[in-house]
Amino acid sequence: MNSKKTSSITFRIDDSYGDILRKVAEKEGMSLNTLANKIFGQYVEYDIFSTKFGMLKISTDTFRRILSKISDQDIIDLATRAGSQEAKEFILFKWKELNTDSVTDFILLLFEYCGYGRCHMDRKEGKIAISVHHDLKEKGSLYLEHLLTSLIQTTLKKSSTVDSTEDVLTLRFQP
Repeated sequence: MNSKKTSSITFRIDDSYGDILRKVAEKEGMSLNTLANKIFGQYVEYDIFSTKFGMLKISTDTFRRILSKISDQDIIDLATRAGSQEAKEFILFKWKELNTDSVTDFILLLFEYCGYGRCHMDRKEGKIAISVHHDLKEKGSLYLEHLLTSLIQTTLKKSSTVDSTEDVLTLRFQP
């Protein structure tokens, strides 16, 4: 059961968009209303801020090919900067404060909308565990490990532990 409050809005869209959206909703096994809510949610939660912040979208294949051409040390340096500076700036831009909730919300947003992979987060026994399954191969795991550990270290002043394979990364820290 969805506990979020909803409201009704009526608007018009181009016929061609309506046809495409109906087909997508049917293919995905959801109502047109659910699909529209998902689209609006992404726009409100991410697109507004990413556009203002100057985020760039590239395909997973392109990112993986770029990583394959870069030395491990350069990947570590780039990821550390991305986690300690750009991610921190984005969090402050969107949420206006650095705390466990804003940082974990950013991480979930990063994986849901940016294409880095699939993310699952558990909070139990006073610890947070973030598991990521991605298609970026070994250098992608290296990038994501240093992005996330530097993010946790610089925003929350917490150390973290990481277990990783070629396609999966699990990060744990105590908030």
